[in-house]
Amino acid sequence: MKLARFSPPTAAALLLGLTTVIGPGAVDSHAASDVPLPIAHFAHIVVDAPHGHLFISGGAGTDDILVTDLDGGDPTVISGEPGATGLALSADGSALYAALPDQDAIATISTESLTESARHGTGAGTRPDSLAVAGGTLWFAYGTTGAGTCACGIGSLDGSGTVTLRQDPGSWTAPPMLATTPTPSGVLAAAARTGDTAAFVTYRAGGGALTRQAAKELPVPELSDLAVTADGLHLAVSSRAYPTNDRYRTSDLTADGRFAMPVGPGAVAVASDGTVADGAGDYGFEAIPETGEGYYTAYDFGSPRRLAAHGLAWAPDGSRLYAVAVDAAGGAPTLRTTGDPETAWVRLVGRPTPTPLAPGEAYSFRAGFASPLSLGAGETMIPGTVRITRYDSADPHGVPVPDPTITPARVPTDFFGSYSVAGTAPLTGPLSFRVDYSGSGHYGPAGQTFDVPVAKYAPTMVLTAPSTGGRAAPLAVTGRLTWPHAHVTTGAVHVVKTDLAHPSGYPVGTVPVAADGSFALHDTPQAGGTNTYAFSYDGGTSYLPVTASAKVQVSRTIPSLSLTTDAKSYHSGATVKLTAHLGTTYDSRVVTLYDQPAGKPRTQLKSGRVDAHGNLVTTYKVTRNTVFSAAFAGDDRYAPRTVTAGAALTPTVRTAMQWPLTTTRVGSTTYQVFYKSEATMGFDLQVTPRQSGGCETVYVEHYSSGAWHQVTSGTCVPLYSDGWYGYSRSLKLFTSNDHYRIRGHYTPPAKDAQTADVWSQWTYLTVRSGSPS
Repeated sequence: MKLARFSPPTAAALLLGLTTVIGPGAVDSHAASDVPLPIAHFAHIVVDAPHGHLFISGGAGTDDILVTDLDGGDPTVISGEPGATGLALSADGSALYAALPDQDAIATISTESLTESARHGTGAGTRPDSLAVAGGTLWFAYGTTGAGTCACGIGSLDGSGTVTLRQDPGSWTAPPMLATTPTPSGVLAAAARTGDTAAFVTYRAGGGALTRQAAKELPVPELSDLAVTADGLHLAVSSRAYPTNDRYRTSDLTADGRFAMPVGPGAVAVASDGTVADGAGDYGFEAIPETGEGYYTAYDFGSPRRLAAHGLAWAPDGSRLYAVAVDAAGGAPTLRTTGDPETAWVRLVGRPTPTPLAPGEAYSFRAGFASPLSLGAGETMIPGTVRITRYDSADPHGVPVPDPTITPARVPTDFFGSYSVAGTAPLTGPLSFRVDYSGSGHYGPAGQTFDVPVAKYAPTMVLTAPSTGGRAAPLAVTGRLTWPHAHVTTGAVHVVKTDLAHPSGYPVGTVPVAADGSFALHDTPQAGGTNTYAFSYDGGTSYLPVTASAKVQVSRTIPSLSLTTDAKSYHSGATVKLTAHLGTTYDSRVVTLYDQPAGKPRTQLKSGRVDAHGNLVTTYKVTRNTVFSAAFAGDDRYAPRTVTAGAALTPTVRTAMQWPLTTTRVGSTTYQVFYKSEATMGFDLQVTPRQSGGCETVYVEHYSSGAWHQVTSGTCVPLYSDGWYGYSRSLKLFTSNDHYRIRGHYTPPAKDAQTADVWSQWTYLTVRSGSPS
């Protein structure tokens, strides 16, 4: 079964909707520690498993070939091999061939004695480098470049020690790299960089000769290595600039299918079973199947160490993969030996229904898999067996879960198939599952314990109630409890009501909770005002309690309330009689009286129950304008109410005429008599009490044509500090023997007036000509 390409963490997240993948952390689970190699540089590595050796060359500037055991330990050297680069084993494994470009020679070394048995010159300036054994013959690439030309080609060294150059009739612009199958065959491939492309040629080797199969320029910039697949049918090409997963047929060098992953930079090597090893990014390497999707295992050197060119080699049976890393300058080689490289890691991922689980709740636990390797053709489940064990307080040592439900793989939610179990959370104690996967084929084993939190938690309670209601009218408060998932039907909702008649609250009943979490309370409130309904869910056996409350403003009747005074205005020091009258109420007959003199705060005057007639009476000595109020605080059925009444203070006004010489009577009215010889008439007024900011206006009227007419009025002027104001008028302005009258008007301040305004009495006068006789 071929699935879409994916990255393992993404696959796990798709499987279960997780934001964090649960599972082992290190990908490089089979990697051994890096072993520093006692050489300055690295050129090539060959695995001689039958003799238990690794042969490692160091290239230009070195004199020896390093030999270690198959773990990279017990190092020794084959000395006297200056500048050894390319290495290859003979078909029977008895000889190691080493290219010595600085010597224009190839050395033959016994793999038994680790000594050189022969050295074969390849011709001056040939500088042999890359080696490969195919068709029973050792083939070597050679050549030097200069002045835009290259004396380059492919030569051979046969069993008799005969060296033959120009075995390839074509021409090369650079010394090629050679590759063949991991087991003896007659397939040989050669490639060389040609700028942004690379020149490739494939051959059939046999009888000491090469026969070209195909030759082509391929779009492979910065070619770093190549390998031939185990069956000899395809090439794997490593490019630092453009990693590709194209497979090229050796028969015609045409792209034919794809490798499981793009072949990374640095190096590429093929195992005898077809597994491909290649660079993984800049700082690691990986093992991948030839076809399919994904990889077996990826390994990381960590920056700045990176895979060396040609730095990968397989053990003949594919049980080990060897990789050489170098630093950023290409020095300080280290060897990493990986066991079991063709087994992909497997992670287990899983979770129950959304946490938390309450005691007694049903759950569904699902376990899936994450791996970098996809399923093979025809597979619908990851191969191998899965065992799930449940642990709880009843079975602390675990009990196997029989017959978990199997879900085959499907894209994009479940790449490898999954196993699920269902049950009920314990009423007490913890719950956990252990999932063990046996591994199979290219998939490694895995095991993981998943703890499932079991604890009481509080559901969410939401109430719906009318904002207002009528007293003695039915109303309903509804609610709903919600859980994050399926829940146990348990517990009840208790209701306590608080109103004006029961300020400490009283229980009004227990309401059942429906299976969907809904409930309702029906009530007919008898008390008006704020009715508060407090709902408490007790949680039952599985949940924590939760509370919520709703308030309903219940209407109350507006009571009849009045406040009267025994007069509308008073003089200073007078006693005001206040009478408050309260109409029908329910269970409160208390009225409170307040006084607020002008410019002063309100104070309580009297509070008490009204009499049998509904009255509350009190007296008050008034010294300034005063506002009185009567307040009823309300009761269960009647609303609060406040009414007001005012008492105005009328000041006392005294008047006096200045300089009248006599009086006379006109009808019943007494007139003050003035003579024009006196020149001026004076009129004085005094206001008691007076208030700063108050003022006085004087009006003069003349009687003519049978009516009084205003002849003048003064500006409203402030009084003196003793409350007096003096007014004068020239007597020459009066018509002799006519009748006049004069009076004053006091105006209090516009703001915070402590008294009312007031008029003085009329004072009548007449003016006679001349002087008194």
